Amino acid sequence: MRKLLFLFLIIVLPMLSCEDNGPQPDCGTHNGKQLYQGPRGGCYYINSNNNKTYVDRSECDC
Repeated sequence: MRKLLFLFLIIVLPMLSCEDNGPQPDCGTHNGKQLYQGPRGGCYYINSNNNKTYVDRSECDC
């Protein structure tokens, strides 16, 4: 019984969490680049140097 409770706490409980800190994909495009929305609402794409380049939030469709 303890093993079952332990597995629930370690495996199942984190999957029930609603928090998502990762970027949201499929927010449109900007000059052919895929747009993402960050956890605080910023809208950006990944440039050729693998850095985030922010654009106006109105360009995101998510």
